[in-house]
Amino acid sequence: MAFQHATAFAERDQFVRLHEAGLTYREIGEQMGWKPGTVRKHCRAVRQLGEEALYPHKPGPPQQGPLSTFEPVVRFAALRLKLEHPAWGPAIIIDELQQRLSTRNKRLPHVSQLAAYYRPFGDRLVQPRRHLQLPPALPPLEPIADRLVFQLDIQERLFLPQLGYFNVLNIRAPQWGVTVGSYPHPAGERRWNRKVNLEEARDDCRQTFERWGLPDVLQMDRDKVLVTTGEYPFPSLFTLWLVGLGIEHRLIQRVTQNSSVERCHRTFDKQMLSGPQCDDWPTFRAYVASELGRLNERIPSRAKACCGQPPLVAHPEARIPRRPYHQEEEAELFDLQRIYAYLAGGRWVRHTTVKGQFKFADQFWTLGSHLRRLPIIITFTRETLEFIVSSPEGQELKRLSSDWLTEATIRGLPE
Repeated sequence: MAFQHATAFAERDQFVRLHEAGLTYREIGEQMGWKPGTVRKHCRAVRQLGEEALYPHKPGPPQQGPLSTFEPVVRFAALRLKLEHPAWGPAIIIDELQQRLSTRNKRLPHVSQLAAYYRPFGDRLVQPRRHLQLPPALPPLEPIADRLVFQLDIQERLFLPQLGYFNVLNIRAPQWGVTVGSYPHPAGERRWNRKVNLEEARDDCRQTFERWGLPDVLQMDRDKVLVTTGEYPFPSLFTLWLVGLGIEHRLIQRVTQNSSVERCHRTFDKQMLSGPQCDDWPTFRAYVASELGRLNERIPSRAKACCGQPPLVAHPEARIPRRPYHQEEEAELFDLQRIYAYLAGGRWVRHTTVKGQFKFADQFWTLGSHLRRLPIIITFTRETLEFIVSSPEGQELKRLSSDWLTEATIRGLPE
């Protein structure tokens, strides 16, 4: 078989068409009289460079270096975006190029090609991160096979020059690899002197539930604003509100057990704080919501659950809530009987003072001076909806009313 020394445009075009039709390189070569390696070279060039690879090369020295085969406007726009947003990664910049009028119809590089383009610039563009070796993670708290888990965490002491200090509450669904909520809150004019409060956290959760539905489990650390601390703590209003909605409030033992939302904080820092032109809070919140949509819908994710696809492409089922929730219908979903059953499994140990008083559920109660400096045990009975104060031997000392534990108090409604 005689082989030619140069391929014609029509032959290169035919290589690609036959390969797209399912023929192998060897079959195409035998059919058209070319070596399989020649067929393979031109088919791969078209995959990497597009249709322009079929045309004759331009005269002059060969183009070299990362992105040398791409149009100058693409290289310029990619470099300018990186300078304006140093924390953005190649995937975000490619998505931004797809949105811009000047580059949206141009051939764009892959993530690895753009990363190679930035690498020679060194620390002028890329700031290497210090690697922190984490301790080995604890085993999962317990298997949660078919249960939807949301991880919640609050990141504090963030700063933007035009807005000042702020905190952000992030909520993540690790089964989907989706960040289901990201809510910034001002932290005060001077330095950082204000935390996210209970009402704000509850409202943030309501917005998340309305969009994505109620989870089976809300998992978080022992944030003092939302979780009662100390020995034998009485459940916080936030915990009781979740229980009333049928959501298990799970507390982690180590930060690595909430690794998905912790990584979400790093993404927020890189994505949301890299050069947003926002001079007021409504504009910044709209910007954060827009960037969140970009991350969930268009940017390939490294999360194990996404297999390299955008989260909502990998998990389209996330768009349809399994347990729908609407704020105006919360009263129908909320059930005090769930809270009573939850409290019935509790047991709280306290010690009376020299005056026979003790603190329970953020209130002071009195047993009498004859019962001073004694350990007591408090339980809840569903029959009479009362808290029973007993001695360690089981002798009942007093009953406390639970009238203060109303639905309005737990849900944060006006009395």
